[in-house]
Amino acid sequence: MPDVMIVVPTYDEIETLERTVGRLRQSVPHAELVIIDDGSPDGTGELADRLAKADAGTLVIHREERGYRSAVIEGMRFAMARGATKVVVTDADGSYDADDLPELLAVSASGVDLVIGSRFVEGSDVRNMGLRRRVLSRLGNAYARGMLATGVQDLTSSLRVYRTRVLEHVDLDAIQVDAYAFQIAMAVRVAQAGGTIAEVPIGFIERAVGASKMRLAEELATLGAVTKWSLAGVRALPKAPR
Repeated sequence: MPDVMIVVPTYDEIETLERTVGRLRQSVPHAELVIIDDGSPDGTGELADRLAKADAGTLVIHREERGYRSAVIEGMRFAMARGATKVVVTDADGSYDADDLPELLAVSASGVDLVIGSRFVEGSDVRNMGLRRRVLSRLGNAYARGMLATGVQDLTSSLRVYRTRVLEHVDLDAIQVDAYAFQIAMAVRVAQAGGTIAEVPIGFIERAVGASKMRLAEELATLGAVTKWSLAGVRALPKAPR
């Protein structure tokens, strides 16, 4: 049974997937990796099958459903069913430096329940991120921190290591938001479950191949969700036992 499972959701990532998988397998060779493809029309699923055929440590789940949230949650449950104690989640586009994973896993191994690869703490190396995205990311994270009472600097990072012991205490089905809001919601749920959170500086290079799937509507939806949660009294603090 794997101790570490890497979850890589994909949709139309044929240009970047092979390189990303190769770097992940090289960086953490003892981990299993599962590609979760949402029926990509560009052939990503077929490429994933070829990669899995060539490497016993790479697995593929093909889905008809689409959506980042549901793909990540399916990957988390798959990892827990296989007995993994740590679940890594990362993007397929190669923006996050796979070489940072051993450090994130070392922090996780020390007992931290959620380790976030942070683009906005001292020591991080962020390149090619446009001014608009950089400003919006900074402002959006600052807004979420203030509204939800958390000290996490990069609530929207997609590079994370979860310990399955904390995921067992998170109601994953209750999280109905996607994209950036999903990342924020997961950090809040981990904190509410009494889990510990740490940030590790990482390297991040804005994708040079393919197109980002994030849109202004999703950014605005995230701000709306954070505002709604805050007004409802949601805070990233441990919940008192009932």
